[in-house]
Amino acid sequence: MGITSIVVASKDEPGSRHVGAADRSIEVELDATGSIPNDELARILEQAGAEAVHLGYQGQPQMWELASAAEKADLAVVGTDLDVLGALTDPTTVRSAAERAHVRTADTEPPYRPREVGVLVAADSHGDTVAIAECDRSLSTSEHVLIHESPTPELFFRSDGEAFRTALFDSACRLAAELRYAGLLEVRFQLDPAGRAWASGVTIGLPRHHTLIEMVTRVDLVGLQLRIASGEKIPEELRIVEPRGHALGASIVALDHPEAVVSSFSIAPAPQGRVQATASATIGLPLPADDRPLIAKLTTYDPIRHRALLTMDRMLAEMRAEPFTTNVPDLRRILADYAFRAGQYDTQSAQRFI
Repeated sequence: MGITSIVVASKDEPGSRHVGAADRSIEVELDATGSIPNDELARILEQAGAEAVHLGYQGQPQMWELASAAEKADLAVVGTDLDVLGALTDPTTVRSAAERAHVRTADTEPPYRPREVGVLVAADSHGDTVAIAECDRSLSTSEHVLIHESPTPELFFRSDGEAFRTALFDSACRLAAELRYAGLLEVRFQLDPAGRAWASGVTIGLPRHHTLIEMVTRVDLVGLQLRIASGEKIPEELRIVEPRGHALGASIVALDHPEAVVSSFSIAPAPQGRVQATASATIGLPLPADDRPLIAKLTTYDPIRHRALLTMDRMLAEMRAEPFTTNVPDLRRILADYAFRAGQYDTQSAQRFI
């Protein structure tokens, strides 16, 4: 897109992957919590001559403080909005917006053993919204979503799946429009086997599982964020995007010693366009403080779901990340379970599979 990228990074991470990928880097001393000092950020950005700041993934704990510091420097903030971000900390905000949009919420009638499905929506500053794709996030523990999947098997295997998806996307767009937000946001739904859906929450910004959506849609989501932030309308071609094939995503985390220096990290060769690995690990350095205990995210894609699953299992089996004990055995147990392979799981299934 012809945009120069500047990364603000810790002085302890000169060889990190994100530093190497950027056009320029600015080194800073992190504070006692391992974060960029907010009172320093405005000065750093002004000195860099930056025009906009991208804060990373949705749900970052420091997002509010970082966005406030960027606004003080009179910079456009990509991927978040202070007013909307503040409003979403109040649970009544989503409930009220859902009522205005005529969308049921989970707190009024919670379903039994639901699936949790997130619908990614793009909204621009001209009041337009488009639902891009959905992602199943049911297989999670209290700390992490273990496996993401797009499209959700709940709709993939249903005879009325397309009609269900259309209704779900319409609900997500109506709810997103009520929040008056420009950018990407994910509306989370709980789905029951009878074909009913309840909105359970909204998160703004770039989702951590964005690689799944990009693989099934071929939409550059960060590029889309930048265009929306610059005031452009949602591209017309986004309205006719039809997700194709199937993508699975797994988060590989360190179960012990997340602060240890990475002594070995390798991922097996894979077919072009079918596997994407986003690594936090860099040999000779500890995991970045704001990523711990995440070692890597692995995404596999194939026109056929079962082949995407088998590719994921092979990639996990051959991955090496030392000196950590990882959750790879748990992930492979999920992939091997017959119920998972049949697409039959819900928010209570992760522990049973493991």
